[in-house]
Amino acid sequence: MASTYVRIQDRKYGTEGLFDADRLSWDMGMCDNNARAGVSCCDDLEALLDYYVQAPIEISDDPVIITMEGVESDDEPLDAELGERLIHPTRIVSIVSAEAAGFYDGINERLENI
Repeated sequence: MASTYVRIQDRKYGTEGLFDADRLSWDMGMCDNNARAGVSCCDDLEALLDYYVQAPIEISDDPVIITMEGVESDDEPLDAELGERLIHPTRIVSIVSAEAAGFYDGINERLENI
């Protein structure tokens, strides 16, 4: 049975590309030497919030939280120590706006406690 994972991305990118068997994840600098096989994600929303506070990424105007089932990639995530995972998605479970998922409230709560 596949495990469940979450990621944040702009709604405009859709989900079809997540199922590409040759999908690569990149660091923010898009360096070819750092490309890894799979889709970057975290174990759950709490882990995604913790990851984002430690390694913030630019968020678009219409971010969504995608929950997906998948199997882990054989590649090592660049930020594994921060909770990043790499997976090959097998099914989309849900797509929810970041606001409705509590992403911003969760980030603000964590930042207040630093």
